[in-house]
Amino acid sequence: MDFTIYTIETAKEASKKALLHAKETFGLIPNLEGILAESPATLKGGMALWDLFETTSFTPIEQQVIYLTANYEHDCRYCMAAHSGLAKMIGMTPEDIEALRHGQPLADQNLQALRLFTKRMIEARGWVSEPEIEEFLAAGYTKQQVLEVILGIAVKIIHNYTNHIAKTPLDKAFQPYVWSKPAPVS
Repeated sequence: MDFTIYTIETAKEASKKALLHAKETFGLIPNLEGILAESPATLKGGMALWDLFETTSFTPIEQQVIYLTANYEHDCRYCMAAHSGLAKMIGMTPEDIEALRHGQPLADQNLQALRLFTKRMIEARGWVSEPEIEEFLAAGYTKQQVLEVILGIAVKIIHNYTNHIAKTPLDKAFQPYVWSKPAPVS
């Protein structure tokens, strides 16, 4: 099924303000938001959750660890490419970006604890064990951040699932970061 990539000019009136906000946020209207404009409520919800996630207690690099981990676990080619570029823009090390793109551990133990907790949360669909939560807290994170990981995953569910069903074409700006999930190592 083909999904339309809307512009500000072609979108439903109810989507136009959110598309303008996307342009202000990203410097362009990503194809993902153009597709989400088909459903004004979903576009607005995705943008609102994105904005809220930016207000969490996580640093921008920690936010990208959560996003890139979710993108990897959900096998989202579009978002992995886009967030690889965003992670580079905010100063994440190339080594960390590559580790996240390959589903590999991070050298920084706190970021690795965040990556691992996010991965476990996705794999268990929220049914993480008490010891897994305690391990995350022992790494220096808080109960507030346990819940904020869920918010980050929620953003990625909207975006990753949309990209799966719409087969969102990668924007030119994200082409340098094209990605396919590596084959599992046996």
